[in-house]
Amino acid sequence: MFGCDKFCSYCIVPSVRGPEQSRPADEIVEEVRRLADDGCLEVTLIGQTVNSYSDSTNGWMIKLADLLDRLNEIEGIKRLKFMTNYPRHMSDDLLAAVRDLPKVSPYLHIPAQSGSNEVLKRMKRGYSVEEYCEMLARIRENDPRCVRDQRFHRRFLR
Repeated sequence: MFGCDKFCSYCIVPSVRGPEQSRPADEIVEEVRRLADDGCLEVTLIGQTVNSYSDSTNGWMIKLADLLDRLNEIEGIKRLKFMTNYPRHMSDDLLAAVRDLPKVSPYLHIPAQSGSNEVLKRMKRGYSVEEYCEMLARIRENDPRCVRDQRFHRRFLR
C-alpha cells in the first residue's frame, strides 16, 4: 500500500504520496512466490495504514486477512509480518488471521500517539484513548502474544 487518507495534523504523507491505494492481491502473491523461489524466508507487508488494505480488482473484496491467508500457503515462506496499523482498522478477521495462520508473526505495530483525548483530537488521529484501549482489549482477548508489555499500555494510557 502507499498513500494515506487520514490527514493527521502533523503528517505530510497524504500531500506527498496521495490517497490510500492498495496493490492488487494477485500481484503481491506473485511477487512473494518469486521471492520464495529466490530463497526469501520472511516478507513484511508495509503501508501507512496497512490494515485498511483492500483490493477488488477481480470483482470480490480482498482484505488484509484474506491476503495473509493466501500468502500463508506459499511454500518456502516461513514468516509474514505487516506494519504500520491504524487503530480503527484493527478488525476481528485480521486478529483471527494473526492468531490462526502459522506463518503470521504475532507482532502488531500500532502507534500509541498519545494518552490524551485532547492531544489526539488536535493531532486529528480520528480515535480516542477509550477506542484505543478497547482495541488493545480485543487484541489481548484474541491473542495475548500480541500485547507484549502490558505495563507500558497501562502506564501510557491512564
